[in-house]
Amino acid sequence: MRDPFSYSRRRTVAVSTIGHDNVPRVVADLSLSPIVHMEDLAVIGHVYDPVTDKWAMRDIAAEFLYMGAHPLPFMAPAGTRQILNYGTWSTHNDQFYCVPMFTPAQYLSQAPRHGVMNVVRCDIHELTKELIDGLRNDTTAVLMLSSDAHSYYTSMRAACDMISLSEIPAPIIFAYATEAPSQEIAVLLAATDMGGLLVDGFGDGLMVRVGIGGALDQGLSTRLAFNVLQAARTRMSKTEYISCPSCGRTLFDLQETTSLIRSHTDHLKGVKIGIMGCIVNGPGEMADADYGYVGSGPERITLYRGQEIVQRNIPTAGAVEALIDIIKTDSRWVERDLNVYDRWR
Repeated sequence: MRDPFSYSRRRTVAVSTIGHDNVPRVVADLSLSPIVHMEDLAVIGHVYDPVTDKWAMRDIAAEFLYMGAHPLPFMAPAGTRQILNYGTWSTHNDQFYCVPMFTPAQYLSQAPRHGVMNVVRCDIHELTKELIDGLRNDTTAVLMLSSDAHSYYTSMRAACDMISLSEIPAPIIFAYATEAPSQEIAVLLAATDMGGLLVDGFGDGLMVRVGIGGALDQGLSTRLAFNVLQAARTRMSKTEYISCPSCGRTLFDLQETTSLIRSHTDHLKGVKIGIMGCIVNGPGEMADADYGYVGSGPERITLYRGQEIVQRNIPTAGAVEALIDIIKTDSRWVERDLNVYDRWR
C-alpha cells in the first residue's frame, strides 16, 4: 500500500537511459513534423552549427525523437535516439541506434525485437492480461501509455496502480496530447493532468504534443514537458524561482524585480531563488530555496543563503549584484553562454 503522505518513485528496471535511477526523459513527437534540415531540430533543443559542423544540446533538449514512419534524413545528434514505428524500423539500415515502437498486437506477435530497448505504445484500454503477462518478464520493454478518457489523471492513475500491482518492471512514458486556445490554458491542462502523476511517483518520461488554435507548437511541447517535470521536482533543468503573491506588506514591485533577477540568473541550471515581498512571511514561504531576496523595509533588501541571513537591510540599488556575489562565493555561478547556440531559447 502506497503511503499518501510521502514521496516514493515507482521501482522499475533501467532500459537504456530510461527508468530506475535515471531522471525522467523527454521524447519529442516529430512524427507529424517534417524534418528536412539539421536546423529543424533547434526547436527541440538541438542546435546545429554549420561553421563547426557540430551539435549543441541545450539543457532543455529532448533525448529521444519519435519519428514515426519518417526517419531523420541525416545522422541524429549525439546523445539522442530515434524511435521508429516497428514497420519502418524493421527495414531501416540502423537497427541499433534507432529503436522500434510496437503496437500491442505487434509486440505480442513475437516479431523481432531490439536487443536493448523496445517501446510498446498503448492506450490504457489496451492493457490486457496477455499484454501485462508479456511485459512482466521483459527487461527491454518501455511502456508508452496514453489515455483519451475525459479525466486523463484519474484514468492514468488507475492504470499505473494496476501496473504496479501486476509487478511489471517496465518504465512508463506518459504520452500526452492536448489542443488549447492559448498557451496559458495548455500549461494549466498539462500541469493538472500530468503533474499529479509525477508527484505520486509515477512516470519515467513524457512525450507531449500541444496544439494552439489548431496548429502544432513543437517548441512549446518540448518546453512544457521539461517545465512539468521541474514543477513536480522530478527533474531540474533550469533556474527555479519561488515568489509570493503580492499583498499589502510587499515592499517592491514583485513582477518587475523577478523579471530583473531572471534576466541575470536564468542560465543557472538547478539553482532555486526565492523572491519575497516582505520579511514577515517570506523566509517561511521560500523554505526550500537556495537563495533568498526578501524585502525588509522601504528600498531595503535582506539576502539569504537557504534560511541563513547573509546580508541584512542593504539598499535595493545593488542588491541583485550582491545576490550574484553570494552565488559566486558558493561556486555556483557560471557565465552566460553568448555564442551562436544561444539563438535557441
